[in-house]
Amino acid sequence: MADFAELGKEFGAYILKLTTEMMLGNPGSLSEMERDLRIKLQKMGQFLLGSWIMLQAKDDPNEHRKCPHCDGKAKYQYKREATLLTVVGQIKYQRAYYVCPDCRKGHYPLDIALGLRPGEISAELESLSGMTGAQLAFGQGSELFEALTLVSLSDHSMAKATQAIGAEVKEQEIEWKAQSQDIDWLQTQKREAEHPKRLYGAIDAAKVHIRGEDGAVWRDMKVGAWFTTHMEPPTSPHEDWEIRATDISYYCDIQPAEQFGDLIWATGCQHQAQLAEELVFLGDGAEWIWNQVQTHYPKATQIVDWFHAAQYIPPIAKAAFTDETQQQNWIRKVRTYLWEGQLDAVIAACEHFSDHLQAGHDALTAITYFQNNRQRMDYATYRAKGYQIGSGTIESGCKRIVTQRLKVPGAIWNLDGAVKTAKARAALLSGRWSDITARRAHLPLAA
Repeated sequence: MADFAELGKEFGAYILKLTTEMMLGNPGSLSEMERDLRIKLQKMGQFLLGSWIMLQAKDDPNEHRKCPHCDGKAKYQYKREATLLTVVGQIKYQRAYYVCPDCRKGHYPLDIALGLRPGEISAELESLSGMTGAQLAFGQGSELFEALTLVSLSDHSMAKATQAIGAEVKEQEIEWKAQSQDIDWLQTQKREAEHPKRLYGAIDAAKVHIRGEDGAVWRDMKVGAWFTTHMEPPTSPHEDWEIRATDISYYCDIQPAEQFGDLIWATGCQHQAQLAEELVFLGDGAEWIWNQVQTHYPKATQIVDWFHAAQYIPPIAKAAFTDETQQQNWIRKVRTYLWEGQLDAVIAACEHFSDHLQAGHDALTAITYFQNNRQRMDYATYRAKGYQIGSGTIESGCKRIVTQRLKVPGAIWNLDGAVKTAKARAALLSGRWSDITARRAHLPLAA
């Protein structure tokens, strides 16, 4: 109680000092008063947080402490001061330092107990700045963060925080991959986990500008999503609609299709995809997507996104007919064939123009596309079963993860930074931010 009483006296005197400074000032506007108050509140926060940390070490120094490295008996040496950048700014604190005579390694019990990071930013500050960096360009985010919090972080520090979160996502994915290959883990999950009634998976890719040895190149950032939806399928091929997906979980990486397939399987196991009564995959006509789906989920229903399929029809009509009414009539007729899953009629309609001087190329391209994906375009059957037939969820994911964040003007990324930033943003958009940052609240013990 004596410690608390003494702290109360010190804090009271400190508040009186800050309050006096404010009241004796001569502000020119309310905005100036608000800014000054924010600064004073930050200083109070620094005082309280530093004191609060020190109170957690009230049992130190002891003569000996158990060594966390070798379980030996570490001996007290002295107290060392440390600085730490936190959500209320920089604070200083002192803590006891111990060295083990057996392994000759030192440690700070207070740092270990609270997950303190001397000389670095706190876990909470990393979380908040990383969240900012996952949403805004690092320079822009740094400016906004300082304006809102009064804590100054360079764009480099914001990038480091964001990508540290992304690195943690990668570590979690490594754990998931190990679980997904563990027969005992999979059997336990099969016995104990709830089996989803209907689960959707979707896969796509978007281009990212990446530095290479011979200059910048565009690389595919592959993006996947798991989700559910309770929406009914659309009733007409001639109306616009969008899927209102729920429980969306994104994952992403820049890597060959086969390696990304391992991530598709690992993330799917976390959502019990292999146990779902109905598993439905949506995507465009990219061969790599369907190869990986077939490899890892051979029993899943594969559906080519309706809008991707339908977009092959208008170019043929526009090249074949000069009259706009004829164009629209032909488009409407063939779209209806496609909607009803009448692929023979769709292909026949395109073949009619395969030798046409203007429309031939578009017709042949469409014929190849429809023939290659015939088994994924039975839209009438899909709709009868209540399946969604649009991949808008994953297209939105590519836009939000890649286009809006990684394709900022002038951005050219190194590969590692792009992947980690994208993974951090995917975690944020999936509602997994708290889980990921909690894993970093207590960092591994330094050697």
